[in-house]
Amino acid sequence: MPASCPICEQPIVSTAAHCSVCGFPTALAIEGLHAVEATPSGPAGPDGGTGPPTVPGVPTPGPRARIRPPPSPESELNGTISRDLRARMDLSHELGRGPDVTSELCQAALMEADGQVGEALTVLRSAQSRIEAETDQVVRQRLASLGARRDALRGADVRFAFGDELERIADALEGGRRPEAVGLLVEAERRLSQLESDWKGLQGLLGRIESLRNDAAELGLPLGEISGELEALRDRIRDAEITEEALDTFAQEAAQTLMLLHEAIPGSLEAELQRSGSVLDVLPEEHAVGASARRLHAEASRHLKKGRLSEAIQSVRELRRELEKLERLPPPPSSAPAPGSPTESDDAMLDRLLRKARSLAGRVRTLPPESETAHDAAVQIRQATDLLRARRLREADETLTQLMRVLAASGGS
Repeated sequence: MPASCPICEQPIVSTAAHCSVCGFPTALAIEGLHAVEATPSGPAGPDGGTGPPTVPGVPTPGPRARIRPPPSPESELNGTISRDLRARMDLSHELGRGPDVTSELCQAALMEADGQVGEALTVLRSAQSRIEAETDQVVRQRLASLGARRDALRGADVRFAFGDELERIADALEGGRRPEAVGLLVEAERRLSQLESDWKGLQGLLGRIESLRNDAAELGLPLGEISGELEALRDRIRDAEITEEALDTFAQEAAQTLMLLHEAIPGSLEAELQRSGSVLDVLPEEHAVGASARRLHAEASRHLKKGRLSEAIQSVRELRRELEKLERLPPPPSSAPAPGSPTESDDAMLDRLLRKARSLAGRVRTLPPESETAHDAAVQIRQATDLLRARRLREADETLTQLMRVLAASGGS
């Protein structure tokens, strides 16, 4: 590849796609050089060539040392327009896929290398008009899209600090200040995208708070002053002028309210599950409604342990319905004292717990041997057996009851 441009003779870098001065494509530099060298540039020499005449004692200048005529005004204008077109293309690329006149630049460079300077100027002026028209069209389309997105945000009945940017873009475009219009457009799109993303995130937080608060209120769980935090936050959002900084502040307040809910609700749920667990412990295992209630109890405990409050509340709501069914059922006829009651003798309690341990051990054997539930259940069976040997019956009863809940939660039968 030649070290200089065959059109304007300016140095060119081997990695450049175009000459930085006239825009001639470097891939065509060899062909352009051949075309220039084939053009007669002086009177014929003594040997019939086109080079300068030789003078005895004076070295003949090489091909690169010949004197070129100064560029014509049209050639200089072509170079100026080419540089302007390159700058306009760089500007339009900030918009993503903007107008491209690379083919026209290459065509004009080849014409000029072939001596068709006037024709090259016509091509460049046509490219200049096209890139201006297409740039204006792209900016107007993007400006209309920005206006529609801004109107969608305003439909939320909130005052966003966005809108003057669109008027400034339109003024710059009408005044022919395209670089300013493009720069303002790119910045406005970035700001609006940030506002849309932050607003969507804040709305998601507020929705989670409202849903969780309503679920807790439906169960009658005490929330104290937290229940009014959501309305107060919505009022502040409605009265403020929403900027990126304001959205960040409101998001932090919403996250704080959600954290307070996550701190207040679990305590009430744990207390209710403890009360309902005491009711379920006295029911026989074969009791149909009791088995369903135990499954819901274990499910609610599992959700609560993993911090899934919405799911835990839903399970507690269903558990309450099952317990209401139990209350409407007549008590099962039995002359034997209730398990764990003060009138139950130690021998009767031991016999009951042994039968319970054998039944649960059979259910443990149906679990997948490599599962975590099977491992925990086996550990609890051994603990209960050791407690029964030591005749620590109350502790053994609690251990077996806990194991029964684990098995119910895992679906073991």
